[in-house]
Amino acid sequence: MNQQILTYVLLGALAIALVVAAATDLKSRTISNRLNLVIALGAPLFWWANGISPLPGIALQLAVAAVTFGVCCLFFALRQMGGGDVKLLTALALWMPPANFLSLVVITAMLGWVLTLVMGAWAVAHSRAAGTRPLRDTGWLIAFTLVAANFASAVLGGPRLTLPPALLDQASGGGMAMLIIALLPVMLLAAVTLASIRIIRRHGQQMRVPYGVAISMAGLSIIVGSTVLPAAGA
Repeated sequence: MNQQILTYVLLGALAIALVVAAATDLKSRTISNRLNLVIALGAPLFWWANGISPLPGIALQLAVAAVTFGVCCLFFALRQMGGGDVKLLTALALWMPPANFLSLVVITAMLGWVLTLVMGAWAVAHSRAAGTRPLRDTGWLIAFTLVAANFASAVLGGPRLTLPPALLDQASGGGMAMLIIALLPVMLLAAVTLASIRIIRRHGQQMRVPYGVAISMAGLSIIVGSTVLPAAGA
C-alpha cells in the first residue's frame, strides 16, 4: 500500500477511535484500556508511513508522551483526571508532532473548561441542597458558561466579542489604561472560574466530567483541521 494512502487510512482509524472514546466516556465515564492500547500501538505504523526517523523524530515523540504521562498522573493523583483520560492523552502524544500536540492540549483545556461549566449548570439546576437557590445559581452558571465559551472561541480562532471603540481608543494611548484593559479578560476569567467553583461546591456537587470527550474533540479538530493531514499528505 502507498505510504500516503496508509497515512490517511491510519488517521481515519484514529478519528473513529476518538469518536468511540468520546461516546463511551460520555455514556459510562470510562475509556477502555483496550481502546487506548490500540491507539498507542497504531503510532509506530504512523511513524513508518510518514518516514519519521528514530532520532530525533521517534525519540522526541516518546519524550513528549512520557512528559504527558507524568503530568497527567499528577492530575490523576489530585482527582482532576480519570485514568482513561490520562492514557488517551498519552497515546495521542505518540501520534501528534509536538507543535500539534500543544494545540491539542490548548483545545482540550478550553473545551474541558466549557464542558465543566455546562455540567455544573446542569447539576445545580437539579440540586436539592438545603438553603440554596438552584434557579438563581443556574442562571449565573449559564452566564459564566457563555463567557467561557466566548473566550474559548476567541483563543481557538472562532467568533469573538470585540471591545467597545471607546475602550480601544483609550488602550491605543498606552500607559496604565492599556495595561488595565489588557488585564480585564484575565481578571474576568479568574472571577468567573472562582465564582463557578464556589456555586458548584455550595450545592455539594461532586461531578465526574467526561474529559475524554474534550480530548477526543480536540484530537478530531487537529486531524481534520489543516495541521496533521496536510503534513501527512506532504
